Amino acid sequence: MMKYNDGKRKVTMKNKRKKGVYWKKFFYLVVVSIACTGISGHALRINGEKMTTILKTQNFKAKAETASKTTKAVLGQPKCITVTAVKKKIVITWKALQKVDGYEIYEAQEDRKYKSIGSTTKSKLVLSGKNIEKSYYYYVRAYVKKNGKKEYGKRSKIVSVKIPATGTSTIKNFLRTAMAPVGSTMYVWGGGWNKADTGAGTDAKHLGICAAWRKFSENKTANYNYKNYRYQIHNGLDCSGFVGWSVYNVLHTKNGEKGYVYSSKKQAKQFSKMEFGTYKSSSKVKNYKPGDIMSSDCNCCGHVWIVIGACKDGSVVLLHSSPAGVQISGTVTPNGKKNSEACKLAKTYMKKYYASWYRKFPRVDRGSTYLKHYGQMRWKTTGKNVILSDPEEYKNMSAKQILKDLFDTN
Repeated sequence: MMKYNDGKRKVTMKNKRKKGVYWKKFFYLVVVSIACTGISGHALRINGEKMTTILKTQNFKAKAETASKTTKAVLGQPKCITVTAVKKKIVITWKALQKVDGYEIYEAQEDRKYKSIGSTTKSKLVLSGKNIEKSYYYYVRAYVKKNGKKEYGKRSKIVSVKIPATGTSTIKNFLRTAMAPVGSTMYVWGGGWNKADTGAGTDAKHLGICAAWRKFSENKTANYNYKNYRYQIHNGLDCSGFVGWSVYNVLHTKNGEKGYVYSSKKQAKQFSKMEFGTYKSSSKVKNYKPGDIMSSDCNCCGHVWIVIGACKDGSVVLLHSSPAGVQISGTVTPNGKKNSEACKLAKTYMKKYYASWYRKFPRVDRGSTYLKHYGQMRWKTTGKNVILSDPEEYKNMSAKQILKDLFDTN
């Protein structure tokens, strides 16, 4: 590379070219300054355009970008979005935002080409006439109306669902729905029950996440003690309230219909009586399949939970509402090994996808009683009068495979 000496330091041709660029930038700033201060004279031009025109255009763009960012920040992002399929209908719900005029809903199929399918002022939308065995993808944006135009906030996360060919819904839809309160809903004794404590309350017969659950959980610390909040039934869910809410959300498209909350010891057996599936007492349980409802049939546990999947070492990954709240947990192995595959998986997914919750409530392991003291209701997935079908064949997958599928980024 050619070099020359300017008497002070050696300068390369490359640096010389840079100096030229700096001079151009300096000249441009001077010109802009002159134009902005209103000094009289002929209208300045750059590339044939008046400087005033350029400045106005740039100023307009800057204001538009600032306004767009401000609108998004003020409106926020719709949270707690859930979607499930009930026969040929799709139910989408999300947490309502303050000071918005409405929500725009966007839909795509396998091609992932999203288009608006309409708007609503509510935080729920029910879509009809969908095609069986087809997958649908959705996101939602809030908007406000200004000067006859819509200004939008940030879009929600993307959610997807598949229409069942048989049954009311599917095992995958059930597990995905049951995941919705994880990490944002506290364990509250009596949560999900009615005031008389005789069955399902309004919250367990509500489509989507109740806003009060998330609000109640926001300021709770690692010192949370559920005993201080007994029977504050609208602030969270207990174990049977959680299972009842999960079942309701895959079988209904309206709020306030027949509920599914029963005592933890009776819940699995009661679902069997309702012909959802078959029941086995704890002594006859030999394996675990996704979606199984497990109710204690002993005198010491008093709990109910949902199976996500089994691991090779005999441990089980599960979903439940247990102090401190709704979470993914893993059992020990049948011989009591704590460092089980299920515990490792539960830790991995809670730490990755529910980080703030995990920092406060890191315990994910559950003892051997979970594998010994619980009767089992297994959903009927084939034949006549199927409630939950299994087109993805989750029954043949391990817990690791199922978790990967459920959390696969849309």
